[in-house]
Amino acid sequence: MVELTPGTANQETNDSAGVARDQIRGSSFLLLGNVLSLAITFLPHLVLVRYLSTEAFGHLAYALSLVAVGKTYALGFNEAMSRFVPLYHAKRDSSRVFGSIIVVYFVTLCLSGLFVLAFAVASRPILALLTKGREPAGLLLILMFLVPLETMELLIMNLFACFGRASEIFWGRYIVPPGMKVIVIALVVFRHLELSSLAYGYVLAELIMIFPFSVLLLRELNRQGLLQNLRSVRLPIREIFSFSVPLMSSNLIGLLGGSIPVLLLGYFYPISTVAYYRVVLPAAGLSTMVSANFMPLYMPSASRLFAKGDMRGINQLFWRTSLWMSVLAFPIFLATACFARPLTVFLYGARYSPSAPILAILSLGYFCNVIFAFNSVTLKVLGKIRLMVALNVVTPIVIVVFNLLLIPHFGAIGAAVATAGGLVTQNLLRQIGLWLGGGLSFFEMQYASFFLILGSSALVLSLVEHFTPNNLYVELTLGLSASAFVLWLVKRHLRIADTFPEILRIPVVGRLLA
Repeated sequence: MVELTPGTANQETNDSAGVARDQIRGSSFLLLGNVLSLAITFLPHLVLVRYLSTEAFGHLAYALSLVAVGKTYALGFNEAMSRFVPLYHAKRDSSRVFGSIIVVYFVTLCLSGLFVLAFAVASRPILALLTKGREPAGLLLILMFLVPLETMELLIMNLFACFGRASEIFWGRYIVPPGMKVIVIALVVFRHLELSSLAYGYVLAELIMIFPFSVLLLRELNRQGLLQNLRSVRLPIREIFSFSVPLMSSNLIGLLGGSIPVLLLGYFYPISTVAYYRVVLPAAGLSTMVSANFMPLYMPSASRLFAKGDMRGINQLFWRTSLWMSVLAFPIFLATACFARPLTVFLYGARYSPSAPILAILSLGYFCNVIFAFNSVTLKVLGKIRLMVALNVVTPIVIVVFNLLLIPHFGAIGAAVATAGGLVTQNLLRQIGLWLGGGLSFFEMQYASFFLILGSSALVLSLVEHFTPNNLYVELTLGLSASAFVLWLVKRHLRIADTFPEILRIPVVGRLLA
């Protein structure tokens, strides 16, 4: 066993703290981009929901859920690139860096192409089985081309993340794509076009988006010196497949949580029931945009710490990131869970008022998922493949059982309870696995007061909403005030001065958060 001198230990602690600080700063920049993306697309999305009938929106939501199924499986090798590219890059093994990119791109595009081909050949019998013929095949065939296009877009953005190019991710994920979708939605609504025109517009927008960012990616690869020695490329096929194939079942969990409830609702109930569930799903999942924006930089950062053997640094990175994500997602959780009733009617209209309890239940599950979002990723970084495979066998079974028991009897409410319960169970099992198999702490007791403050604040606001008249503006003001108060109470856990020292220069804010 190697003993560390105090100086060496302090140096490692400072290095790991620096990695955590840089990861949080970069991820917060991406979160700002996601907020801008939400601001760009928010009003057009509401206009589209109100423009389409409940049944038409149900058809669109169902088709996009099947597209999500295709993307889930096509991106089965995506995390291998996020792990191996920074790992080989840190070791200055450029031949394997470019080889990893080639393998992942080739396999991913082949999988997405096979998925599109399957629906092109047998879309009608598949839909007859899934929805008893209620879903139009033409709409689905158009939208299926989003599977390879959106897969390519995500691969490009993840490669930018591997090289720390946050600005390209900012524009390529949060500004350009939503801006183009706004144009498509505006054309459909103001020209009174049909759903098929909307589908064609989505596909065309993805095509236009891919080309300029592919050029930027090639320039970045050239800047990294990866295009100079193409003849010496080594394809780490065995490493990537041994890492990815056992873990493709983890994508099944995301599929079960997001798409299986929609598919079952489409089978047991009218397509309008799908609309009641699916219309609030984006709002319920708003909090996950926080973890989604921390994800691109977290895995490369954890991989670099793992390459150095710095387990203490990985534990610190995990928990500091979790704290920041919880605080940033907390206002969203309050709005979508505690104030679900007035928010649903305000956003989607009175005809979607039955969706309010669905929104509240889903929001709770997604917020729990944000808090412990990186337990699965951390297990993958640590190379705990067998443990992940075991967890990924148990969790889908639990989720399927929840859905089969609840959806036939309780409809969309049952789907919401099954989804939220599945998310909580999934994270509990993964956290236990990370503790027993990965050597990281199951829960940091020093942060117990932090999560107690979050829970008690949400409970108080829920009671206020239940016993007072529904006034969205007053309730959102209370929610923002509670979030600011919580931030002030937990500021010592966040180390704001260390992570964002420039904030302390703001006269009033700096004094409150110092």
